Amino acid sequence: MRSHPLREQIIAEVHARPFQELQGPLGMRHIAVTYDDVPLSEIKASVARLSDLLQLRETTGKSRFWQGENDQLTLRFEAHHEFYTLTLTALNRLELPQLPQDWLDSAPGSFLCGAEILFRDHQSEANEQAWLEQHFGEHQVNSSLVMSKVGQIWTDFYPREDSGLVRVLVEDRGLQLRQAGRLLQRIYEIETYRHIALLALPLANKVVPVINQLENELVELSTRVATEEPSKLLHQLMDLAERLEALSAQTSNRFSAAEAYFTLVNKRIAELRETRIEGRQTVEQFMDRRLDPATRTCRAAGQRIEQLSRRLARTTQLVRSQVDLSVEQQNRDMLSSLSKRAGEQLRLQAKLESFSIIVVTYYAFDLLDRTLRNLVENEEYRHLMEAGLSISVPFIALLLWLYIRRLLRGVGED
Repeated sequence: MRSHPLREQIIAEVHARPFQELQGPLGMRHIAVTYDDVPLSEIKASVARLSDLLQLRETTGKSRFWQGENDQLTLRFEAHHEFYTLTLTALNRLELPQLPQDWLDSAPGSFLCGAEILFRDHQSEANEQAWLEQHFGEHQVNSSLVMSKVGQIWTDFYPREDSGLVRVLVEDRGLQLRQAGRLLQRIYEIETYRHIALLALPLANKVVPVINQLENELVELSTRVATEEPSKLLHQLMDLAERLEALSAQTSNRFSAAEAYFTLVNKRIAELRETRIEGRQTVEQFMDRRLDPATRTCRAAGQRIEQLSRRLARTTQLVRSQVDLSVEQQNRDMLSSLSKRAGEQLRLQAKLESFSIIVVTYYAFDLLDRTLRNLVENEEYRHLMEAGLSISVPFIALLLWLYIRRLLRGVGED
């Protein structure tokens, strides 16, 4: 038995992004960057330069995942289908690590989003209020107890003016090391996936007027199905189908990806296992209020395109049915005309039967007459037989008529 050629790749994918073992205090900076058609090899080379600048040693190196660390920092690189992420963690101090500006200026891709996470041990409520004012000011703060109440998070979901990242504060209330790693990873994944999902929103807003125009055109064409020439309508429907197919090809991948990322966001929020704090809005409540309308807009745009495609197919099928009925009517008229002509030919042939009988009777009489002249030498007998032959002409004609009628009986029935 041999191993499946994809077995190692499947196993590597399952264990590609292990959770870290983390404990407070620490600061984490996470950014998500779109590829912009830059090859993965160039991005990995840029990450290698960053590793050299930060003096990190490699601890995990795979095709789409890399991790390096030293006594003070940990850097994780993850390559996804549309973007890559970098997570830099400052260990054992409540400070946000900084990415070298020289590296940021030359880094490949386009910065999309990110999160700044400060993770500390549990402290008093008085200290909590001062901590929140320091980082969020007058902004409304969302907060909840997470992971079965062994952790607490605070965030305002506003990007910072200096970094463009959303700041999240996390407090340890009994988290295990691996559990803390899962919590922090879920927090920055929520921020990353919601931004990637929302890439479909501008596209949805852009194509909605186009969808409205296509729907109006289809309604207008549908009202003319019963009154207008099908061939003309079919040509217009094919033009409409061509534009709709181009729109579907332009949007289907983005809308499908958005649906998948919205699902991931909801899953990561559910994995937080939030417990509501009185007077505070949870992450789930914030996303339901702010993200759900965008989700519905993107989903509705994709569904309208699919429904419009089905309606267009039904209308086109209706017009094609009319064309088929018209062709069948023409074929029926043609067959009726051919049948009528065949009947006229048969009637004409029947009228000509009498002339045919006369001609055949003449030739039969002449043949018999010549035969008698050659066979009978007696003049008297010959005259008598010729007289009898002349008398038998009506009987010869009758026999020929009966014979011809018998031959033509089957043709007349067909």
